[in-house]
Amino acid sequence: MPIDIVMTYIRSKKFKGKTYYYVVEGKLDKNGKVKQKVIMYLGNVNHILEVFKFYKSKK
Repeated sequence: MPIDIVMTYIRSKKFKGKTYYYVVEGKLDKNGKVKQKVIMYLGNVNHILEVFKFYKSKK
């Protein structure tokens, strides 16, 4: 019985000089190649910091 290997990580991507971040899931297919799937778009650093500040203020 084959075992599915799944790894979730944050990937950065540069577009027009700005860096954007994504939560990505990598899975091995039957041939041993990694297939990536974007799970969530996080935005740029400023957006991520705004979200953290918002939730921190809710405590």
